[in-house]
Amino acid sequence: MKRNLLCMRDYSKLDLGHKLLYDPYKNILQNLIKFATEVNAKDFDPVAKVYDGLLSAPPEIKEYYEALLGITSYYQHSQGGRGKYIEKKFASTVETCSLSIKLSEMPIWLEYPQLHRKKGIFTLQGLSHDEKRKLRLIDWNWMGRDDESTDVGNLKRDTREMILVESKNRVDSGGTAARREIWTSQKLGIIVNHMINDDKLYEKKGTTFSLLELLKNFNIEKIGLYIGILFDTKDSPATLEVDKQRGFYSSSKEGFNFIKQLVKTSTSLSIMNIDEEKLQMTLTDNRYGIKINIGALYGDAIPQTLFGEENFTSVSDLLLLRYDDMWFSQLLTIDERTILLKHNKNYTTIFKDLLKRDFELRRKYNGLIESEGNEKELNGIVEYLLNNHGKSFDTDLLPKNRDKMEYLADVVQFAAAAEI
Repeated sequence: MKRNLLCMRDYSKLDLGHKLLYDPYKNILQNLIKFATEVNAKDFDPVAKVYDGLLSAPPEIKEYYEALLGITSYYQHSQGGRGKYIEKKFASTVETCSLSIKLSEMPIWLEYPQLHRKKGIFTLQGLSHDEKRKLRLIDWNWMGRDDESTDVGNLKRDTREMILVESKNRVDSGGTAARREIWTSQKLGIIVNHMINDDKLYEKKGTTFSLLELLKNFNIEKIGLYIGILFDTKDSPATLEVDKQRGFYSSSKEGFNFIKQLVKTSTSLSIMNIDEEKLQMTLTDNRYGIKINIGALYGDAIPQTLFGEENFTSVSDLLLLRYDDMWFSQLLTIDERTILLKHNKNYTTIFKDLLKRDFELRRKYNGLIESEGNEKELNGIVEYLLNNHGKSFDTDLLPKNRDKMEYLADVVQFAAAAEI
């Protein structure tokens, strides 16, 4: 059976959204291959063997349990870009969008938006020598203390607007305390405090700037500060109503009221419009004339606000990249490692060994890879293996209730996807 494996595809032909998944997926698959082929790829210390029950597991399931524990513990500890995937997906949508917007790096983003975006998506390793040099020699100095970052932001030059969004994957992400802190002691609260106090945060060639002065210097006339809740607990776009039902809305309400009271004590910021139910307020700054929108966004309102109608995409589209790489490779590796621990060999090690000894097999394997996993090529290589090396693939090494041809096809695809 042909699996839908992203890592079988030609990386150079992928769009940025797919590349964001490809790199971490590839890394995980390459590590799982080691678990499937090297007995010593995972070892448990004596305390772990006792605590995890490895010494007391019944003989008939001992190897399976050890394989299961090793594979799942590796995967759960492997971040693989998982935490930043949503933000990177947003940043890949439009070229003016970036992620991890630190207050201290705000001048870099405003002066070199493409470079800041590239660094955020690909990290410093993805930058050229000249690009790294440009970042090192930025002539803006940070003078502040309370440095904060927001997950994703967009610069709408045509409307002279900056949008900053701190995102949460689900209505229940982080708990009530974490939700409230975003509004008060972290993120939005700190930024609003800087605005009210007009703190001098930046210096360039002897001239100091507050945050609002910096925005004015770069012709930004509007700024949006938001907390964005992407999904409900059933993977549908989040709504204010579901947030209330799940009991987390009240924490946002507390935080919203905190900022409202903060603004009311200020002589520099004025509330122009407020919707206390929807947690939205519009402020104006009396010193620089900058308009400030603060509030909560739910579901599709996040990309709609972040990108505008012309670049709108539903948050549900973020879940459309459905590939078999992760579930398929983990389950196969558990089976293969179980057999490896029992017999010191398995279908993967046998296949890898045959590739060294059989040129025709290597030719067919190369054809499979170059075809990006074409089903005809896959069936051809499996038939060749069974016809020419069938005895090597002993049925004792085949997991129960698995068809040999289908299982061998899985092994070949797994090896190919990890290798490309």
